[in-house]
Amino acid sequence: MPHASCRSNRIALVAIIGIDFGAKRIGIAISDSGQIATPHSVIRNEGDVVGKLAALGEQLGAELFVVGIARGEQRFKDFGDRLRQKSCKEVVLWDEALTTVEAAEQLRAAGRKRRDAEREIDMHAAAVILQSFLDDRARRAS
Repeated sequence: MPHASCRSNRIALVAIIGIDFGAKRIGIAISDSGQIATPHSVIRNEGDVVGKLAALGEQLGAELFVVGIARGEQRFKDFGDRLRQKSCKEVVLWDEALTTVEAAEQLRAAGRKRRDAEREIDMHAAAVILQSFLDDRARRAS
């Protein structure tokens, strides 16, 4: 068993969840390190998606949600407000311009078949959104 003073020096890693909020599907990415975003999953945008995302955040120990938004669309802001209220966690709205295009290029470059890429594109777009946020935060910190 570790000595008590060793335990107190550990830094608790906090998960950050990235969300690509689409009309039909919601892509989810996570970062445990605060440095690298990883595609996680895709859920259908139906039913209580805010409740599902808040529960996932709780399960993963997330302290922050980063929601990709299209400029000027109120539905993203409303979604972010509902997620903030339901999860009691910070929600950052982040510009998602061209993230799906970038994710598609990454999947093609990795040799993914078109059908597989279509199923996975939303979670990869969420990872692009989250990585953009993480990179910006790292630049500001240095």
